[in-house]
Amino acid sequence: MSEEKNVGVSEESRADKTEDTDTTPEATAETTDDVAAKAEEYLRLAQRAQADLVNYRRRVDQEREELRAAAKMDAVTALLPVLDDFERAIAAIPEDHRQLGWVQGILLIERNLRSVVERAGLERIDAHGKPFDPREHEAVMTQESAEHDEDTVTHVIRPGYKSGGRVIRPAQVAVSKRPAK
Repeated sequence: MSEEKNVGVSEESRADKTEDTDTTPEATAETTDDVAAKAEEYLRLAQRAQADLVNYRRRVDQEREELRAAAKMDAVTALLPVLDDFERAIAAIPEDHRQLGWVQGILLIERNLRSVVERAGLERIDAHGKPFDPREHEAVMTQESAEHDEDTVTHVIRPGYKSGGRVIRPAQVAVSKRPAK
């Protein structure tokens, strides 16, 4: 009787195995479709990951370039007060001393410094005689003037600079107002 049980179990397990491994053309097609769908899904995921990596690299490069430009602009902006001091010193030199060697050296240094500022992309804001614009000018005083229209820049106290249309430092100016009657 024990032999019959072993024979029965082995026949049952053979029957179970044949049911699990259905080799009909329909079952094989379903399995192939499932595999193809998974492969397509993995391909889409890999493509998306690759695109994300390309976008990340581009963003990092752009941020690095923006940081480099900002550092350059900070360095050049720090030179503006020095350039202002040179301009004030040159304005105070008497005309009869302009041909002296040391004065020529100061003029050369000022020109070189101005060249560095211009190469960095800064341009001076042309303010004198223009209407007051709070985006480009900082009014530090008003002057009564019959010869200028109201709110016109009559004097530039400290020049302003911009880069690419963006104001880096506003010009400090005197603005006209109508004389009191």
